[in-house]
Amino acid sequence: MPFDFATFVIPVWYVLVVYALFLVVFTTYTGFNLYHLLRFGAKGPGLYAILALFLVGTVLLVGLTVALLAPYDWSATISPADTLQQTSKGQFFL
Repeated sequence: MPFDFATFVIPVWYVLVVYALFLVVFTTYTGFNLYHLLRFGAKGPGLYAILALFLVGTVLLVGLTVALLAPYDWSATISPADTLQQTSKGQFFL
């Protein structure tokens, strides 16, 4: 079966896979950092304030991205042929 660029489509939910991989890496890195801050950091109220600020900021950012990504139709597809199609009279590519 030959490859036909005109019928090639990319599901939009692939973006969610990339986002999920980012969250896995971020969570792993965060766990590593939190462990080392708690284990080897200077004990005191400043350490716990920074940890609380970091965790609250992380929860807010993840919640915000989930809220912003929720209304999209993730079952839609993107056609590179339509996206790359010339839409004006000007020439984009020589």
